[in-house]
Amino acid sequence: MKRTFLIPSMLVSALAAALALPLASGIASSGKADVVSAKMVGKWTRTVTNADVTKSGGYGVQAGSKFTLTVKKSGAAVLGSPSLGPPFTGKLVAAGGSQVHIKLGPHPVNVYAWRVSGKHLTFTKIKDSEGDRVAIFVGTWQRH
Repeated sequence: MKRTFLIPSMLVSALAAALALPLASGIASSGKADVVSAKMVGKWTRTVTNADVTKSGGYGVQAGSKFTLTVKKSGAAVLGSPSLGPPFTGKLVAAGGSQVHIKLGPHPVNVYAWRVSGKHLTFTKIKDSEGDRVAIFVGTWQRH
C-alpha cells in the first residue's frame, strides 16, 4: 500500500519500516487462541514522552506525539497519530498469559506484557529490537 506523508522522508522511512504491515509475512492467524483478552478491546491513547524516546533508542518518533490504538476483539488493531498521516493496521496476537505480539510492521519477533487496571492499559517490553515501536507502545495508555 502506498502512503503519502507530509513529514521528512527519513522519518517516513523509519516509521514505515517499524510499523507498516507486510502482506506476505504470514503473520496473520485465524486461530481463536490468538484472540486478545476482552480487557484490551477498545480505543486507547498515549502521548510519547522525551524519556520514552531516549530510553527506547528510537529515532523516528518525536516526543509529544499522541497515538491512538484501537483494538477489536479479533485482535485487529489500528495505530494512528496526527503526525503520521494515514493510520497503520495490523494485529495484536495473544502470546500466552498476559503477553502479546504486536504485529504492526516488519520486525523480528517481539513480545510485550500487558495489564489493564481501570481505564489504563500498560505495555511492558519483554523482547523487541525496534526502538520506535518500543517508544510508542511501552507505557500507559488511557481508555476512551
